[in-house]
Amino acid sequence: MTDNTTAGIVERIEDDQAASLPGQVSMDKLTLHYLANLSVAKELEAAYESIDTGLESIDVLKATGSKLDAIVSHVLINGRNLGEYATGSITFTASYALSADVTIPAATKVYAILEDGTKLYFVTTVAATLTAGETYVTVAGKASVRGTSGNIAAYSIVAMVSRITGITSCENASPFTGGTEDETDDELRTRYFDAIQAPGKATALMMERALADLTDVSEVQVVNEGGGDISVLVAYSGGIEETSDDIVDAIEASIAAGVQARGCLGATIDGANVIVLSDDVYGGLVWVRPRNHIVAEEEVAFTYYDMEGVSQDATATIPAGTHRGVMIPATLASSDSRAKKILTADPSSSGNSYDILLGMGDAGLLYNLPELIAVTITAKIRLTDTPETGLVDLIEASLTEYLGSFLIGQRLEYSDVVRFLQNQYDSTASDTEYVGRPFIGIDELVELVVSAEDQVATQNGDRITVEEDWRLIAGTPTVTVVT
Repeated sequence: MTDNTTAGIVERIEDDQAASLPGQVSMDKLTLHYLANLSVAKELEAAYESIDTGLESIDVLKATGSKLDAIVSHVLINGRNLGEYATGSITFTASYALSADVTIPAATKVYAILEDGTKLYFVTTVAATLTAGETYVTVAGKASVRGTSGNIAAYSIVAMVSRITGITSCENASPFTGGTEDETDDELRTRYFDAIQAPGKATALMMERALADLTDVSEVQVVNEGGGDISVLVAYSGGIEETSDDIVDAIEASIAAGVQARGCLGATIDGANVIVLSDDVYGGLVWVRPRNHIVAEEEVAFTYYDMEGVSQDATATIPAGTHRGVMIPATLASSDSRAKKILTADPSSSGNSYDILLGMGDAGLLYNLPELIAVTITAKIRLTDTPETGLVDLIEASLTEYLGSFLIGQRLEYSDVVRFLQNQYDSTASDTEYVGRPFIGIDELVELVVSAEDQVATQNGDRITVEEDWRLIAGTPTVTVVT
């Protein structure tokens, strides 16, 4: 990098002049040419500093803080993602039962003292009353500032900022948790470049990041299905009882013009020809999408498996004038019924073509949850004379944690189950493929059977294969000691 300090500039000028003027000695500080060049170099250094300052206001790679916020605001309308306040509860105590009620106002400020003597402030988020005859009341509270600094241990809060008559002390009997930092400059730049890397509003990467940012979503997959369709798979803890407005909003905010999130294709109707696909889903609503303009109103009838595996009848009325690609919701057996798979569909008496789609969400903004497939592990082991305490429980916990780490579409290898039966699964040991310490006391693995759905693995080389929307989860691992 070029040295644009006064010393660096004057040295470059002196060297250049010495090369062009025979007899001139570079950096001879007792000469007039050096003093003149020094004055020029000082002015140039100031000019370079002004240029750098200006670039910090307009160059996304150089700007920081509020200047970076301003640069990216035309693309990232909601700006920087802010962190969360740590939350918990604060108990206010009186030294004896009071004869009258005492009000603890909302925004009552208390503090903890850090090891370096700094005070860390917290406030109550609601008002509370210590009723007459009682000696304490517990109130919801939060840190005064966002960030991880507010995540404190139990009993860290020691005092109130302002005295409340009748209250003698305050404390937090449980930790304050959930505090997170604001999005960093580097993270904000990454989101900005993601947003502008393609024309329109969206890429699969942007959508995946927008969905993954949601509190109740732990994993996302967006797949290009071709023909202007994508499928969106989200590991969402809220289930399928209701459509998640947050998920729909995130899809809508990042989906490109002319693209539909179609859900799962369950069947197609092409006039008299009907094709029912083998694909099934965790459960969802059903939508019918014309593949041609609908001239006259038509009722599309079909059957589906519900969440209990019971066949149900359903219909969708497609209004006259419905354009190609417009999704129409079907009427299922009841408002809370959800479909896992399309079983049959009637042909179109009018010769129309339709897609029958499964998914939660709104028209053109559908999503599905992964199918959760429980894995059953049964093992028989023989122990040495001196096994470690609680060995069976430790093995079962290791296998449960291992199975809890699986991603959507990830298959299971029998040999990995053996590995985490003999060694502790350690989620922090990515450099050793999550293999922790070996368990002490296993003399022989007598038998190990791993099963899921209709698949069984009993030896090295066997595996549990998965469909694209499956996510393996732990059943109840059972480890038995034999003699």
